[in-house]
Amino acid sequence: MKQIVLIFFIFLVLVSCGPYQKALKSDDPNVKVSMIDTLMKKEKYSKSIDLFEQIIPLYRGTDSAAPMAIKYAKALYGDRRYLSSAYQFERFVTSHPLDNNVEEAIFLGAKSYYHMSPVYSKDQSETNTALIKLQDYINAYPEGKYNEEANVLVAELREKLDRKAYEIAKQYHHRGGIYIKAAIAGFENFIIDHPGSNYLDDAHYYLFESQYIYAVNSFENLIPERLALAKKYYNNFARRFPNSEYKDDAQEIMAEIEKFESENLSN
Repeated sequence: MKQIVLIFFIFLVLVSCGPYQKALKSDDPNVKVSMIDTLMKKEKYSKSIDLFEQIIPLYRGTDSAAPMAIKYAKALYGDRRYLSSAYQFERFVTSHPLDNNVEEAIFLGAKSYYHMSPVYSKDQSETNTALIKLQDYINAYPEGKYNEEANVLVAELREKLDRKAYEIAKQYHHRGGIYIKAAIAGFENFIIDHPGSNYLDDAHYYLFESQYIYAVNSFENLIPERLALAKKYYNNFARRFPNSEYKDDAQEIMAEIEKFESENLSN
């Protein structure tokens, strides 16, 4: 037991006397900078951040301020402290607008917001912010080094917003009853607001089905008018998506509509 305690004590002494601990305790900024470079190469960002926070104030107003600031922001980014990295990249751009690293800082700042974007089912405020920031980069650097990646990220975020809006409308549809009008409004708005979405096929079908359900559950005098609107939605769906996976289901509903009209509106 004594041997184990002794070994553990020796280990603690060795660790406390290691290069990183020496740099942390050193009064020489150059020692800290050298250790930061070593840690950054090894992707040990958390330790490098501890050293950055000791020396960043010392370099403000000097020629080393800009390179130190961009490295600090990258360390925060590498350590997945995205809120902090976004702030530091934006601060870098504001403080050093003519620096050669401005383009990279704008992109990585935007990408920091991208990483903060949650799953589609949660509030999408961060997603909207990320889209704005990425679009700002694309607009500022249409032929930029990171333009291709930025466009990929924008497409991914837009798809997330598409799914969020679509799933809300679909949830109203599945709940039915008093929620069916909300489903109709949701799908109508989705089709208008998300013209390039991968969910347009689904949205057109469920809009048609929702309107049909709404119609057949209406007062008798309102059914014909509401079925007529359902037929309009069907025609839009069939024209735009002739090979839809919902084709058979839609045709069955149309058969029910035609049957109702022949039995009740023939005169």
